Amino acid sequence: MPRLSAKAARATIEAAELAKAPDWPDTRRWHVISGDSVLVVIEPSYRAGRREGWRPRLPDSNLYTSPPQPTREKAAATGLAAWERWATSSET
Repeated sequence: MPRLSAKAARATIEAAELAKAPDWPDTRRWHVISGDSVLVVIEPSYRAGRREGWRPRLPDSNLYTSPPQPTREKAAATGLAAWERWATSSET
């Protein structure tokens, strides 16, 4: 059984917003939040000591959901797509 219906997941995504994480001064992480839930964590991605973009991941995972994205907003969009697949899947 899915965690959420497709309609409920879409409503959660529509209410989501991008905000600095509480540890932002140290990590530069951003959170995509809806209500009081963190849906996606956006982290800076580095290559050869230089930032090459932003990588999204689900909060309880260490696996990134996509390659680095050029902006936080694009990383948030790809992270929310991954969250929606997770939230509406019937796998546990």
